[in-house]
Amino acid sequence: MKTTKEKVFARIANKKTSLKRQNVKLGLVDELDYEFETLRDEVGRLSYSVDEWFDEKYDAWYEIGREIYDVYFNNSESFLTPDDVADDLERLNGIKEKADELGIDVNDVYPNWEEHIREIEFFQEQQNEFESQKQRFSDESRSI
Repeated sequence: MKTTKEKVFARIANKKTSLKRQNVKLGLVDELDYEFETLRDEVGRLSYSVDEWFDEKYDAWYEIGREIYDVYFNNSESFLTPDDVADDLERLNGIKEKADELGIDVNDVYPNWEEHIREIEFFQEQQNEFESQKQRFSDESRSI
């Protein structure tokens, strides 16, 4: 007994039969786990990521990383350092002490005394935060 396939080939050999009108089912096509359009969409998304998205994001990330590195490690902004104001607090306290010894208000000797003290304290807080951010950037840069 001949198989369907053998029958079809036998007909083709004997006479020209148009297979365009025949409903030929290919079992292998039914076994695909996805539709072709889904594959095409996914390949398109991956292609965009590989060909465009990565380069754009990488360049932006690299530029931002360089800017942060310059500010935090190369001192490109030339901020004051704790060494720059290390003696100021001691001097301001000396002014206060002398004013107290003379029995006069420190603001009469140096009108910006309180404001100067608060500014140094704020500077120290900001400097601590700057160092914390510097460490965070350093730690994150190593983890990437």
